[in-house]
Amino acid sequence: MLDSNALQQLSQLKDNIRSEKNLSEGTIRGSQGRYGFVVLDDGREAFLPPDEMARVLPGDRVEVSVSEAENKDGSKDSDRINAELDKLLQSAHKVVIGRYVIRGKGHFVAIDMPQLSRWIFLPPKARGKAKEGDYLKCRITRHPFEDGKGQAKVLDVLGNDNVVGIEHLVTCQKHNLNSGWSKQEHSEAEKAGAIELTALSDYEQRAKLQDVPFVTIDSETTRDMDDALFAQASGEGWRLTVAIADPTSSIATKSPLDRAAWQRANTAYLPGKAITMLPEQLSHQHYSLVAGEQRPALLCHMHISTEGAIDSHEFEFGIIRSAHKLSYEKVATYLEQQDESAVPADTQSLLKVLSDCSTALNSYRQNHMLLMEERDDFDLVLDDKQHIADIKRQGRNLAQQIVEESMLAANRSAGDLFAKHPGAGIFSAHQGFRSERLQNIRNVIAKDYPDLAELDPTGLEGYKALIKALHQRPEAAGQLAALRLMLQAGLLTTEAQPHLGLGMQHYATITSPIRRYNDLHNHRALRAILEDRNIEAPDAEQLADMQTRISTTRAAARDLEQWLYCLYMQQHQGKQLQAKVFRINNQGITARLVDWGITGFIKMDNKTFKYDADRMTLTGEEQSYKLEQDITVEVDKIDLEKKRVNFKLV
Repeated sequence: MLDSNALQQLSQLKDNIRSEKNLSEGTIRGSQGRYGFVVLDDGREAFLPPDEMARVLPGDRVEVSVSEAENKDGSKDSDRINAELDKLLQSAHKVVIGRYVIRGKGHFVAIDMPQLSRWIFLPPKARGKAKEGDYLKCRITRHPFEDGKGQAKVLDVLGNDNVVGIEHLVTCQKHNLNSGWSKQEHSEAEKAGAIELTALSDYEQRAKLQDVPFVTIDSETTRDMDDALFAQASGEGWRLTVAIADPTSSIATKSPLDRAAWQRANTAYLPGKAITMLPEQLSHQHYSLVAGEQRPALLCHMHISTEGAIDSHEFEFGIIRSAHKLSYEKVATYLEQQDESAVPADTQSLLKVLSDCSTALNSYRQNHMLLMEERDDFDLVLDDKQHIADIKRQGRNLAQQIVEESMLAANRSAGDLFAKHPGAGIFSAHQGFRSERLQNIRNVIAKDYPDLAELDPTGLEGYKALIKALHQRPEAAGQLAALRLMLQAGLLTTEAQPHLGLGMQHYATITSPIRRYNDLHNHRALRAILEDRNIEAPDAEQLADMQTRISTTRAAARDLEQWLYCLYMQQHQGKQLQAKVFRINNQGITARLVDWGITGFIKMDNKTFKYDADRMTLTGEEQSYKLEQDITVEVDKIDLEKKRVNFKLV
């Protein structure tokens, strides 16, 4: 047995060894291979070799020893760093979703997790009644950090491939999407739905606009209708009114129902089914602006000039009754093909006024702000098995422009008002390019477009000028696509910050309060401003939490779509299809099918092609590739386990 002096010396030796290491903390990020990375807290990325990656899971917080990588000649490369695991600080995954696999005598759960290829051992007593091929919900009982050999226990068997809708169920479990409601929440929803308009506390003060012929324009199948439109033309432009569903009329702040909506953060639109932020009887009926029914609404009145500028805006709460529920398809048929049978006769003059107003708004944004990249929408038609039976490609049309421009105008107006009342509303901000890419972007612009080198891409005016200038140069289409991939994600903040992506000084969404919680809060903030009182806004931590949950629902939708895409593409193996280059990295090309919107990877020989990370191009002696380039691909392989589609070039 070691005496106290020996133990003290051993402890001192360990401390000395640790002090000599270059230790840093960070978060594990996986990859498509067996290796991984540690995203260090200072923003750097350190490479984690396969043996080390086998000891951790993506999202784990770790302490690592970092060192400069070596070149082939033995010299140090300060631009690349390696990591060696030192300590597990916190594991992000206590419960995992995966599939039961058997290899030889070993029983495992193959964890379904982005950028991870990992099986965890299931001991005999931890398997329950699960069978090979079942989708499982498991608890990690032994983390693999010590020796790379983790263990798990089956908590629940979700089903197998014979269960209709198993893909939906597994995805919801994987992303922890709650589709049920507690008895208390359900009871409160029933009470809210039973409140008569005349019983609202502010009924007498509300504007009564039941006789104004508002219309809703949405998808044919939409039931949670947030907004209705009305406009009148004058010699000076248009008076545009956006009426928005008003859940704040009967959902109290911090009530059980409000807390449930806060926890969900937004409605998750998954293929074949939506998991609503509010109970369906409220989002589809009581608050939805159903045609012919009186509904409480927030009203945004705007005067739009003939040039498309918002000269003034005014908010108030009121009561409306939508006259008609119209669909994008039929409104577009009327406006673009002059087919009067497509829409009711009493809506036709209004639709023409709305179309003229939206065209002016669009033109103004094109001249003074930035237009978003237009992409086709893809409608997934599911069969009885909840698998894809068909994919319908839908281009942009005039009906969508009417709704989009009206919503953007209302949100801009809210942003401008909140900017005058700091701390009340939640802004949707966008800070432009990722900071670590800025110098590379500046270098590319200086070399390829020297006349634009003096522009500051970090500020609103400089960013707008850069994007507009590149848009006017057809040869810059690939570089514009590359720049879009270098942008930061959007940001929710109570500070009045610009939205660079839209080219707007202020932007705050208010048009979807039965689908997004930040819009619901903003309705309360507008009410507080109108009543000249203060409101408690979410703090930075609460906003970050909300953004995380919003990102989770988006990731779940992408996850389920990709799974269904893989199943759909199995029947098209060997088929040649038209595609565009969507992404490029040093391993190859991600192509996006023109008619279906499905992406797949094309492995390229990195010895034949030179990869330019700043321009996102692959250059070879005979052939080169850049973003947005038209190519023809053949469906090669479908990897259902990793949910990947592989193409090959024709």
